[in-house]
Amino acid sequence: SGLVGSEMCIRDSNYTGIQPETIELLSLNRFNDSKAFYEEHKEELKQGAIVPMRQMVLDLSDLLCDIDELMDTNPTYIVSRIRRDTRRTKSKLLYRENLWVMFRRNKFEYPLAPTYWFEFKPEGYAYGLGMWGKPAQMDEVRKLILKEPDRWLEAASCVKKAGLKYNTDEFYKKDKAPDAPEELKKYLNAKYFEFSVWKKDLSRIASTKIIDELRKVIKTSAPMYQILIEAYDNAFNEGIINADYYKR
Repeated sequence: SGLVGSEMCIRDSNYTGIQPETIELLSLNRFNDSKAFYEEHKEELKQGAIVPMRQMVLDLSDLLCDIDELMDTNPTYIVSRIRRDTRRTKSKLLYRENLWVMFRRNKFEYPLAPTYWFEFKPEGYAYGLGMWGKPAQMDEVRKLILKEPDRWLEAASCVKKAGLKYNTDEFYKKDKAPDAPEELKKYLNAKYFEFSVWKKDLSRIASTKIIDELRKVIKTSAPMYQILIEAYDNAFNEGIINADYYKR
């Protein structure tokens, strides 16, 4: 299991930042698309990109564990790799120039769980909170919205205060709840939920400013995570989702 216990939930401020030269090297590595080039710069890329991303996990793990004690905070498993898995993709490029970290429950034990994430690439960085899953899973969110509309709207307000925008762009054409208040419709008819923001100022990820930024975002938007994980747990307990999802 990738699940990590409470020993990981300790504040660690070792984030050293992702510097411009590392981002440039990631781009060069992708441009060359060469195993020889990668092997030559492997340690440099690891220390400049992978290690800081893992440090980021350690810096945020205490807060994430407070929000959800089942959160997977194992840095080795939740940070993406530079080498791409090209088996099921049209693009056969061997390396990526973007890296990300997914803060969620262990994906094999709890597939399709709501997720906080952070990603950077040469054009900027992004982070957010979202849940993508089966239609029946999203039905559980709709039930909670209709049952506790004030709680949902308050959570949506918290997400906005956190600086995240509602970026869902796929909706059902047929109204899922015709009699619901109009202000709830954009949520009730959503096929998934995404609250996120995109920023161009890469200087922020070169220092611990990004850690402070992410801690504030996670803490402020936690009420929305709590609703999404409650809906997820309902779906999980009803057998709509199960741990065999990735074995099919």
